[in-house]
Amino acid sequence: MQTTLHAIRKLHLNETTRTLSFICVLFFLPLLFAGPQLLIWSIVNLLLIAAVRKLSRAKAWPMAFIPSIAAVLHGVIFWSFTIFLVYMMPAIWIGNLILMYAVSHISHKLLSITLGSIIKAVFLFFVAFVLVQNAFLPTIFLKAMGIFQLITALIGGFTLWGIKKLAK
Repeated sequence: MQTTLHAIRKLHLNETTRTLSFICVLFFLPLLFAGPQLLIWSIVNLLLIAAVRKLSRAKAWPMAFIPSIAAVLHGVIFWSFTIFLVYMMPAIWIGNLILMYAVSHISHKLLSITLGSIIKAVFLFFVAFVLVQNAFLPTIFLKAMGIFQLITALIGGFTLWGIKKLAK
């Protein structure tokens, strides 16, 4: 009985430690580092995918919100355009959740990364397009919320997949 309780406490501590580690890196990476953006956001996507695979969904889902909050706090993502990022934050959160949902619900890993990345990018591009057309956002957001989102999600996902393959 004592051994079982010890194992449960240790398991809880390990998951808590993993959760806090993910939260800290997801927050401080975009907050402290200005670039290169391709690397930073690829790592963020890698971490979002890893979190949803390593943690319970209840602990992983809130992590979808952390990177964009840190980016706004840092104010370097779009330089003078950072204030416009606030308009995109709810869509970015949903986009991150779309990616995380896909990789946690589609059993084929490469397919889940590919579909999740495509759906996330298409969704973010659509929202940015509507906001640009209605003069809420400058046109720079079309590239940033389209192809750039697709590339960073794919790089992050396939990098994680490659690391796991090499570790086996």
